[in-house]
Amino acid sequence: MKLQTKPLLTITAAILTGAVILSRCISFEVDPITVIDSNGKPAIEQTVQLDQTALHYLESGNSAGTVLVFIHGTPGSMGFFSGYITDPRLAQTRNITIDRPGWGKSTVDGPFDPTLTFQSAALGDWLCDIKQASPNNKLVVVAHSYGATLTPKLAMDHPQCISAALLLAGGADPKLTAPRWYNNLAHYPPVSWLASLASMGLKRSNNEMMTVKSELKKIQLDWQKLKLPITVIQGEEDGLVHPGNADFIETQLSHIPAKVIRVEGAGHVLRESHRNLIIDEILNLL
Repeated sequence: MKLQTKPLLTITAAILTGAVILSRCISFEVDPITVIDSNGKPAIEQTVQLDQTALHYLESGNSAGTVLVFIHGTPGSMGFFSGYITDPRLAQTRNITIDRPGWGKSTVDGPFDPTLTFQSAALGDWLCDIKQASPNNKLVVVAHSYGATLTPKLAMDHPQCISAALLLAGGADPKLTAPRWYNNLAHYPPVSWLASLASMGLKRSNNEMMTVKSELKKIQLDWQKLKLPITVIQGEEDGLVHPGNADFIETQLSHIPAKVIRVEGAGHVLRESHRNLIIDEILNLL
C-alpha cells in the first residue's frame, strides 16, 4: 500500500505545485488603486448586477470612445490585462478589463457552472447593453486562453454586439482541447479535494477545462455564422494550448477570412513578451 500511496502523493504535489506556479503567471491579482494611466488618473472600479452574476471590472481611457473589453483565461482575473487598459496607445478607447463570472470579485448566483454556455449567457446581455448605449462605436473583445476560447461563442450568441475580436492563444478544435491526464486526475478524489482547498480557484479552473471539448463540439457547425473581423495570435511553442488550434480557426473562418499570426518561439502568455504586437493588432481592429 505504501508503494502505491507514495507515487500518488508525489504526483499530486507536483500537480499542485505546477498549478500554483501557473496561476501566478496567469492570474495577476491587482489592487485597483495601483492601476493609473499616463496622466495620473486612476482606473474606475465598478460592479454591475446582471441576471446571473455581479460583474466586477476596471475601466480606463476615453468613456466616449470605441470599447475594448479584455477577457482573461482560467484561472485568472481582471488584473491579467490591467496594464493594457492604461496603455497610452489606447488612451482614446474605452478600456474595460473584467473578472469573468465566478472569478475574482465577480460572484455568481448559485453553484458555479463551468461551461462556455454559461459564460456567454452571463456576459452577453452586458456586452449588448454597452453596444446599444453607443451604437456608433465598435465593441472589440481582446481575450486570452480560455477567454479566447469563449469569445467565438460570445460572438455566435450575440452577433449584433461584438464588432471584432483579438484571440490570444485560444483553444477551438475539440480534438485538441480534450482534458489532459492532469485534468482527469484533478477531477477526482483525492486530488480534487486538495484542489478545492487551494486559494487560487484550481478546482473551478479544472472544472472549466473538463467541459471545453464538449462545449466546442456543440458549436462546430456555427463558425460559418461569424462575419466579424477576427485576428488570432498563437505562439508556436505554446505548451498549454496546441498551436494547431490556430490552424483550425483559420480553416473554420476562411470565409471572413481570419488573420492568423503565428509567433515562432513564443509560449502561452504573450501578454508581455509580445505587447507591441498585441497593441498593434488591437489598433488594426478599431
